[in-house]
Amino acid sequence: MAQGLQRTVQHEKVKSWAQARRGSPARVRGTVDALRIALGKSEAQFESIGWEQWFEVFDSKELAFVFETPGYTYKVVRRNGREDGATPAT
Repeated sequence: MAQGLQRTVQHEKVKSWAQARRGSPARVRGTVDALRIALGKSEAQFESIGWEQWFEVFDSKELAFVFETPGYTYKVVRRNGREDGATPAT
C-alpha cells in the first residue's frame, strides 16, 4: 500500500474518517451494495443511507475501507487478509 494509505474493517475508524471530512454514508443510486462516502456537496448519483444500513452491507459483503490520511481519497474493497482484525476470505 502507498504511504499515507490505511486499511480497516473497524466501523468507528471508517465513521471517524468520514465525519472528519464532513462525509456521510451513501450508496450509488439504484444499487443495494455499491457503498460510498458522500464528501462535501450532494452528489446526484449517490443516495444517502444511515450508518447502520451502510455497515450492514459492509459486513455482509465482507468489505474493507482503504483511505488516505491526511487526505480525501478512499475506496471500498473486498477483504482479502487479516488486516486490522479482518478474517481471511475463504
